[in-house]
Amino acid sequence: MSGLTRRSVAALLALQLAPLAALPAADAVEQPTVPRAWPWKSGTHKLMVDGVERTFVLDVPTQLKPGAALVMVFHGYGESPQAIRRYAGFTPLVEKYGFVAVYPQGTRDGDGYSCFNVGYDFQKNMKADDAKFARELAAQLVHDLDLDPFSVFATGCSNGGDMCYFLARQPKSFVNSIASVAGCMLVAWTNGFAPSTHTSVMEVHGTCDKTTPWEGDLANHDGCGAYLGTDAVMKLWVKGLSLEKSETTELSEGASPKQSKILLHRWWTTTDSAEMRLYEVQGGRHVWPKNLGDKNRSTAAEIWSFFEPHRPRIDRNSKIEPFFGIAHDFLSELSQIF
Repeated sequence: MSGLTRRSVAALLALQLAPLAALPAADAVEQPTVPRAWPWKSGTHKLMVDGVERTFVLDVPTQLKPGAALVMVFHGYGESPQAIRRYAGFTPLVEKYGFVAVYPQGTRDGDGYSCFNVGYDFQKNMKADDAKFARELAAQLVHDLDLDPFSVFATGCSNGGDMCYFLARQPKSFVNSIASVAGCMLVAWTNGFAPSTHTSVMEVHGTCDKTTPWEGDLANHDGCGAYLGTDAVMKLWVKGLSLEKSETTELSEGASPKQSKILLHRWWTTTDSAEMRLYEVQGGRHVWPKNLGDKNRSTAAEIWSFFEPHRPRIDRNSKIEPFFGIAHDFLSELSQIF
């Protein structure tokens, strides 16, 4: 195990085992704390991946603490990290809850539109390996900002939502949980589909979405490649995660006057912490909704409240909850990168 791996694991254990440490002696003199100088600040930055300069935007809390979580926020087709940073609303939550948010920039397709390469039919000539970019970006930030490698989350809208599913279905996914807004899964991704037991999934989807229809596009009318409908995506993950319990709740208020109600479908299991949530926005279109039924709580806040409970826990014997290889594989790759 490399020095980096030891530092990453040690930081994680130190953070989570701190409450178990002995109290200082009564006569100990408390030393003043000096704020740590982190190598990355909020703003726009660049990272070399496969010899290509890639761009990303960071939101780092002013009082960043070791072991914080990382939330990766992926923009939609033809958009920018600045755009989704503006409308998604994670920036104030970064300060409130202390996590780091990163907004990667996609690359341009043959028509000049910025996007993430997830294997659409029209992306066959794109050379960018965006799954690798996301992994190496996360690895860099986990290392440099002393973040929790077990708490890397992904969210995004449209093509960015598809990117979340694309990362989560990788053989050795480094993401803990995902939250897709108006996203979908290509039929091609179902081949050999075997998700990690601890991957939790949240989807927000409008029933009147004309860009990524609720019913899917099995006939490939739009040229992206055949993709599943929202119900089919949920069924795929429910089966893959072996979730045996479910419930549906009608939320009290719609996200906008045009949306009469929102149905929250939830699946879970009693054997581990994995769960799924589908927010069915009735009458909703291809947008990131401002809220999901509570006008005083943003969609971004709902997403973070979904992510946060899935951070690894310490049991009574002070052992990290088994993560079935996700973070351990990620740590192994970290040692190879640095």
